[in-house]
Amino acid sequence: MDSPIFDTSHEKGCGLRDSDPGEWLSPRREWEATILTTGSRPHHQPHRMKFYKRSHFPATTALSEQLISKLGSRLKRLDEGAYRRTYLSRGAVRGTSTHQLVADLLDSLGMSYKENVKVPGRSKLFVDFEVNGVWVFVERELGDNDCRALVAGKRKCILIRGESLRSDGFDHGIRVIGLEESGDRQTIFLDDPSFNFDYAHILPKTEKCSVMHGHTSSVLVEVVGRPVEGMVVDFGIAKQIVREAVGSLDHKLFINEKYVTSMDAKSVTLKFETVHGEFAIKAPRDTTVTMKGEATVENLAREVLSRIAPKMPKNVTAVGVYVYEGLNKGSHILAKLHQEGARDRRRKL
Repeated sequence: MDSPIFDTSHEKGCGLRDSDPGEWLSPRREWEATILTTGSRPHHQPHRMKFYKRSHFPATTALSEQLISKLGSRLKRLDEGAYRRTYLSRGAVRGTSTHQLVADLLDSLGMSYKENVKVPGRSKLFVDFEVNGVWVFVERELGDNDCRALVAGKRKCILIRGESLRSDGFDHGIRVIGLEESGDRQTIFLDDPSFNFDYAHILPKTEKCSVMHGHTSSVLVEVVGRPVEGMVVDFGIAKQIVREAVGSLDHKLFINEKYVTSMDAKSVTLKFETVHGEFAIKAPRDTTVTMKGEATVENLAREVLSRIAPKMPKNVTAVGVYVYEGLNKGSHILAKLHQEGARDRRRKL
C-alpha cells in the first residue's frame, strides 16, 4: 500500500515522507495543514488526513490538461501584448483612458455628444466625439491627407492625446491641440559652441551654494512649428536669436529680486541671510539679472526661454530650452507659443 506524503497522527506529528509529492493530490491538504500548524483545531483532536493518487481523478486530470492547452496560447499572446485594455461605461466601450476621461468630463457637464461619427468623404476616418458641431479626435495619429481634408472642410477640430515627452514632473502629458495648429509640425534643434555662457549666482538656503560662485553653462534649443518652404525656421536666423539671448546673460550675477533693497540707474544693493551669515552686496546694475524666484538652473532656463520665444517667427508653435549647469546636469523647459489666431479668438470673447 502506498504511504501518504503527510502523516498527521498525534503521535508522529506532521511531516514529509520520501514519496514523490508529484504523485499525490489532496484537495484539503493546505487547509488541514494550516489547522495543525496554527493549533486552531478545536481541542487539538488528532486527525489523519486522507490523500489520493492523481490517478484516482481521471476527469480532473483531463480537465486540467484541456485548460492548460487552451489557455497556454492565450496567456502567451497576453504576455506579448496581443491584448489591449478597454473601458466599459454605461454600455459604451472605449479604447483608452483618455477616451473615458473625455466622456466623463462631458457627462459631468451635462453636454450632449455623439461618438464614432463617420467623416464624410473619408472612408476609414471616424470622429471620437462630436460636441456642439466640434469634432474631437482622441489618441489619433492623423495622416497629412486627413489633416488637410479636415482643415479644408472648415470644421472646428480638436486633437487630444497623451505625450511620452514631458517638460517636467508637473506636466501631465495630455495635449489639447486645435487641428489647424497641429498639421505638418516638425522639430529642429540647435546646439552650438557659441551658446555657452558664464554666470554667477547665490542660493542662500543651501549649504554649498550659499556663497557666491559661478558656472560655465551651455544651451540647446529645440523649435517646433509648421515648415514654410520646407523650413521651420532658417538656422542662421534661429542661431542669431539664441546668441543674442545667451550673450545678454553672459558674465552676469543672477539673484532673486526679493533680495534687492535699493536700485538706481547705476547700481543694485542686495541684502540677504544665508546659512553662513548675512551678505550685503552692491553691484553694477548692468551686471545683475534679477529673477522671480531663486537663481536655480530651472529658473535660469525660464529666463533664457523668455528671451528667445518672443523673437521666433509666427509659424513656430513651441520652443524648448535645455540649460546645462556644468556637465551631466541641467534643466529643460518646453513652452507652447500663443499664435496670432489664438489671440484674435480670445479678443472676441
